[in-house]
Amino acid sequence: MVTRDEARTAKSTLRERLGRVEGVCGVGLAQRGDTHDWVLQVNVQNVSARKDVPPDVDGVPVRVHVVGAVEAL
Repeated sequence: MVTRDEARTAKSTLRERLGRVEGVCGVGLAQRGDTHDWVLQVNVQNVSARKDVPPDVDGVPVRVHVVGAVEAL
């Protein structure tokens, strides 16, 4: 089980790693299972952007969602 604080720390590391990766739209936290288990969530524009996302960061699992192009309203 991963605490929210552990996930927040790993999020900073992951954002730094993916900051210049084309196709990454956002990095955030998400609950997995019960309310005390957290994962990192990476939103990407397309499937090809997934290749640069690691499966975990510092023991925190990473899940990827393909969301398409993101535009400001």
